[in-house]
Amino acid sequence: MGFLDDLKRQADALKTQSSFDAAAVARNTALVEAACKATLHYFMELAPQLNVLQLKPRIRFSLDSRTPLDNLARGDFMVDSRKQRLRDQDVFDHLVIHGQQKSGQVMTMTKDFPPEIERLESRLRQAGITADVETRRDPDKGRLLHVNFRFTADVILMVKVFPEHDQGRLRFQMVNLDGLETVTAEFPAHAVTTGLLDELARWLTGDMSHGFLKAAEGVKRVEA
Repeated sequence: MGFLDDLKRQADALKTQSSFDAAAVARNTALVEAACKATLHYFMELAPQLNVLQLKPRIRFSLDSRTPLDNLARGDFMVDSRKQRLRDQDVFDHLVIHGQQKSGQVMTMTKDFPPEIERLESRLRQAGITADVETRRDPDKGRLLHVNFRFTADVILMVKVFPEHDQGRLRFQMVNLDGLETVTAEFPAHAVTTGLLDELARWLTGDMSHGFLKAAEGVKRVEA
């Protein structure tokens, strides 16, 4: 075999590999799009039911060691999705179902140590709470005396889905479903079935016996 023949063999191998890769990516993209459409349809049917039920799961959210929020009513659920262009076609960029966990309480919390102030600020951000903040300082020395936070103690909850088309996977991000934390989990597109979404719905209702994470990959929890 001459040198030119060897180059032809290498080129043919690359063409075959490129063709195989393109077919695999197209197949993965189709699977992800189908899973996203099914998930969006499920969310759109789920949200109105949750808004009628106004469930109050027995879940405690702690803004600090002395300030628990219990029996919050889950409602105001909405569903949204966004598209993007990928290889000359419109595909899902993300989809989301989000709502509120309402206490209706107007609260004031006072902190006078910087670490406690930072911790509370972090938890309020995680909860989606915007507080009116008043900082008091010593008028002579400028030293921090304390910071007052005044806010309505309603906590957001959300499930956001990010498709990974080339890999044939979906990444789910769950916010404040059973604590002030964000949980991420991944599934291959073919695993995102009605049964799996039923388990996610159980979690959204506050049923802690859900099995949504049992078959998940790459599960991560980040607390506020």
